[in-house]
Amino acid sequence: MWLPLRLPRAWVQAQPPGLIAPQDLLGKAMTSKSAAPLPKLPFSLDDFMGHSWDITRQIRDHHQDTPVQFKGQCRIADGWYHETGQLILAHSPALASSRRYRWQPGAAGGIDVFFEDDRFFHHIDLAQSNPTAHHLCPPDEYHVTYDFARWPDWTADWQVTGPRKSYDMRSCYRKTHR
Repeated sequence: MWLPLRLPRAWVQAQPPGLIAPQDLLGKAMTSKSAAPLPKLPFSLDDFMGHSWDITRQIRDHHQDTPVQFKGQCRIADGWYHETGQLILAHSPALASSRRYRWQPGAAGGIDVFFEDDRFFHHIDLAQSNPTAHHLCPPDEYHVTYDFARWPDWTADWQVTGPRKSYDMRSCYRKTHR
């Protein structure tokens, strides 16, 4: 299994004189002409800001065994993640849906995600190729795994458990080039 190499932004920006820059070293590390180039991964909140993505989301409610889809867009700008779209339920008309989270720089170049009312939600550790996070909202628990291997397209896989909640949600983000 191939895993992308992640270098902290501080290493890329501050290096002793005479050393090969990490981004140059990565390019020179590709010796085989048939080898695929290493993927570019997001290093900080700046890599998300000012961009938009189309979203497709699959939600599987384990209590009701009901599939739900979401199709829409998100824009990350001015410190806000804002998504709008439609929830598509089986045998029902589509429902308009939107939500916002505040995104701000976090520890080690990561991203701290807050609800609209400024309560902390979770941290996205961009030093990891597949960062995970956990949010406890008693009695419910939320666990997410991000995958940036196809950056600028990415996914977020959520597992939510609790006495009244039990669902999995996969969101696929495809960067728009508008």
